[in-house]
Amino acid sequence: MNIPGEFFALTAALFWSIAIVIFKSLSQKISPFLINALKNTIALICFIATLSILGIPLLNSTFKSHEYIIFIISGILGMGIADAIFIYSLSKIGANRIAILNCFEPIAVYCFTLFMLSTSSLGMLESIGFIIVIISILIISYEKDQDDINPKVKKKGILLQIFALLCSALSMVMIKEVLNDYRYDINLIIWIAVFRLFIGFIASWTIFLCLKNTIKLLAGIKEKTIIVKIITSSVFGTFMALGCWMIGQAYTEKLPLASILGQTSLIFILIFSWIFLNEKITKIRIIASVFAILGVFLSNYF
Repeated sequence: MNIPGEFFALTAALFWSIAIVIFKSLSQKISPFLINALKNTIALICFIATLSILGIPLLNSTFKSHEYIIFIISGILGMGIADAIFIYSLSKIGANRIAILNCFEPIAVYCFTLFMLSTSSLGMLESIGFIIVIISILIISYEKDQDDINPKVKKKGILLQIFALLCSALSMVMIKEVLNDYRYDINLIIWIAVFRLFIGFIASWTIFLCLKNTIKLLAGIKEKTIIVKIITSSVFGTFMALGCWMIGQAYTEKLPLASILGQTSLIFILIFSWIFLNEKITKIRIIASVFAILGVFLSNYF
C-alpha cells in the first residue's frame, strides 16, 4: 500500500470540493466556459512559478515522442473538454447532482483500466469498498430527487456530465503507465502536470473564443467579488487539486483505487454546502456519508 499516493488523492478531493462550491456560485454570473479558461490560466501561472521556485526547466526533452502525444490528448480531454462540460453541467443541474453523478467516474476508470492496462486489478476488499462508495452516493441520489428543474435541462445536464466523466476517466488512464515510469522523479511528475495544464489552457480558450459575444462575456468579470472567487477557486480547484491529483495518480499503485478516493469529494461537498450554502444535513445524508467512509476505509487499510 502506498500511503503518500492515498493521502494526495484525498487532499485533491478536498481542494476540488472547495472549488466546486465556488464554481457553482460563479456559474450563475459568468459563462461556465470562461470560468474554465480563467481557472486554467491562473493555475498555469501558479504552476510556472512553482517550476521556477523548484528550478525545474520549462522545456523538457526527457520524454519520448509518443509520450508527448499522450500528454497532449490527455490535456485536451481532461483539462479542456471534460472540465468545460463539467462546469457547464454544474451551472445547469447544481452541485449536488454533479457530485452524485461523479460516482460513475470510478466505474469508467475501472473499465478503461481493464481494457488499456492489463496489469491493473482490485482485490476483494477493495472491490467491496468500491461498491459501498457507489451505494453511499446512490443513497444520496434518491434522497436528493428534486422537482425544481426542467426535465429537459436535467436530462441534458446529466448526459453531458456523464460524457465529461468518460473524457476525464480516459484522460487519467491513458497517462497512468507514463506516470508509473517516472514516478521516482517528482520534478518530472510536476512537469507533466504543467504541460498537461498548458494544453488544457489552449483548449479551454479555443472553446471559449468559439462562442458568440465573447467580448460581452468577458465584461462579466469586472466585479471585485467575482475576481476574488475566480482566483480562489482556480488556486484550490486547479493548482492545488491538480498537483495533488497528479501525485496521487503517480504514487497510488491501482488507478481505480485513486479514483475511489477521489469520490470522497462528495462528502466534502455535503459539508461545505451545509456550512456555506446553508443546506441541511439529513439522516439519509449522514448514513450515506458513513457508507462512503467505510468504503474508503476498506479500500485503503486492508
